[in-house]
Amino acid sequence: MLRWATLLDRNPDRIIRLLSPSWAGGDLRGTMVGEPSAIDVAWNDAVLRVMGLRGRSRREVKAFFGLSDAQLDRIAAGSWWCPIRPAWQVAARIRHVEHPELENRIVAAAVFGVIVLCAMIKWVIYHRLF
Repeated sequence: MLRWATLLDRNPDRIIRLLSPSWAGGDLRGTMVGEPSAIDVAWNDAVLRVMGLRGRSRREVKAFFGLSDAQLDRIAAGSWWCPIRPAWQVAARIRHVEHPELENRIVAAAVFGVIVLCAMIKWVIYHRLF
């Protein structure tokens, strides 16, 4: 998966089309706009094909990278209101799926920061009133 993310990072401002989510029909509905998808980027890499990537369908990409439907949707799916993303965002999604603990730490730190901020505000208000 690191190779896939690296391929996308080579041209970070490139527009990548997002696929329909698996729950919305996935491959049956096809791609959403006329730009290359993240799957197309992986398929166009000879190294990934030599390593065993057999095709450009969701099923083949999931099998090659060992992804679930939810993980592939997290990486390559969009919605009607967001059919494209820059390549750097798709690469970041790949890294988050590969190493979710980093994303979990960031979220935990943000939640902790909000709790501390709320406690400080409450303390200031309490001590100014009494």
